[in-house]
Amino acid sequence: MIEIKGNLFNEPCDAFCITTNGFVKKDGTCVMGRGCAKQASNYWPQLPKIVGQNISDFGNVVFAALNLSDGRYLLSFPVKPVSVIFNGNNCVKHMMNKFNIGDTVPGWAAVADIELIKSSAKNLVIITNTCKWNKVVLPRPGCGAGELSWLEVKQELDQILDDRFYSITF
Repeated sequence: MIEIKGNLFNEPCDAFCITTNGFVKKDGTCVMGRGCAKQASNYWPQLPKIVGQNISDFGNVVFAALNLSDGRYLLSFPVKPVSVIFNGNNCVKHMMNKFNIGDTVPGWAAVADIELIKSSAKNLVIITNTCKWNKVVLPRPGCGAGELSWLEVKQELDQILDDRFYSITF
């Protein structure tokens, strides 16, 4: 994996990923309230519905959400689960006081899950191989609103993603 600086949405590539959670609201949309998911939903207002429908149909997995007019693909890259049972430290800091031990925490309020990130990365490799893509760009998964350490995540991703994959930071 190669690290670069720039704008995720403007980087020339075959495909780029937005990090997502697995929580689907009653209206069928995925919660996309922070980070690159929020930015993407501002650019493409139909995206929360598309991501929510795909999660409902196929589960919380990597998938191509949009085929853009410039030929690039926008992929959903899950970093947070559908929900977790609160254990005192698996909720994002600003939501910590909203839950008690044993409560169900919606995925958008959970800390990112490194095992889900690894699974998403493995799925991304399969999709990249199938589509014969040469360059796929993703943000630092789980490291913004997911509150994980980039060093921890990078160490895991370096074992999965080769030099076709670019981790971008603004």
